[in-house]
Parts: sequence; structure tokens; C-alpha cells
Amino acid sequence: MKPKAMKRKKIMKELNYQPTRLQAREIKDPFETMDYFFHDFPIHETRENFWELYKGWVIQSSQYANEETIKDMLCFYTQFMEFLDASYLYTKMQTK
Repeated sequence: MKPKAMKRKKIMKELNYQPTRLQAREIKDPFETMDYFFHDFPIHETRENFWELYKGWVIQSSQYANEETIKDMLCFYTQFMEFLDASYLYTKMQTK
């Protein structure tokens, strides 16, 4: 088995073979999907949309969620924003 194929098999195992919306070519090379995302959703719009999703969750869940869950969601939001920015930078640095 080729090293890339072995690596892809390992990644799929780490994903626990969960269903994915990615097609085989996107799994093989996810860069195009990432780049396409930022063409459809500019970074400033993406940040605003994600903030609206987070605010909606806080409004709907705050009376039922415990302190730990709220803290975890805020941490997730913060780290996802960092991931989003890093993904944006990566795609822009890779394109010509």
C-alpha cells in the first residue's frame, strides 16, 4: 500500500468511518473545498454568521445549560474562530 493511501486509511479510521459529505476527490485533496468555501463565504461574513449561531445557542440554551457546558461552548467558539482564521490564511497563501 502506498504511503498516501495508508495515511488516508489511518485518517478515515481516526474519523471512525463516520459519514462525510466530502466526495472521494475532496477527501484526497481537501484544499479545493476549503478554498471554495471562502469564495462563497468571505471571511468577514463567515465570522458574523458564526457569531450569530453562537448567540442563538446562548439565548436558547443558557437557561438549561450548566456552567461547564457554557464554558465549553465559549472555548469551542474561540478555538473555532482561530481555526477559521488559520484555514483562511492557509488557503490564501496556497493560491497563486
